[in-house]
Amino acid sequence: MDSIEFGAAGENIAVDYLSRMGWKIIARNVRAGRGELDIIAHDGEELVVAEVRTRRIGRMMPAETSVGPRKLGRIVKAARIFLDQQNYTGNWRIDVLAVTKNRAGEFSVELFRDVTAGMNI
Repeated sequence: MDSIEFGAAGENIAVDYLSRMGWKIIARNVRAGRGELDIIAHDGEELVVAEVRTRRIGRMMPAETSVGPRKLGRIVKAARIFLDQQNYTGNWRIDVLAVTKNRAGEFSVELFRDVTAGMNI
């Protein structure tokens, strides 16, 4: 499985995870400006832009630590473009889903909610 297929598998796992939590998936892999938003969903009344990071354990840094300030800034910018295009004025947030494949080949998912909380976005 190459890295593109591996990333797509991680996104599918993340979508299944969010759907089981009762979230309504609105869109996937949305181009907005020069960026791409992995998953756009509703968590109740709140719109969520979810960034999915998929990693193999022991091969690289943990998935959740791979979203640094530069990447987060690009996500915020793309999200604002998308929201403007949709004329969306409600509450929204950015979450990160860390999908990790262990040495036995099993995947786990960890959700980091509102990763921009406290930032001036």
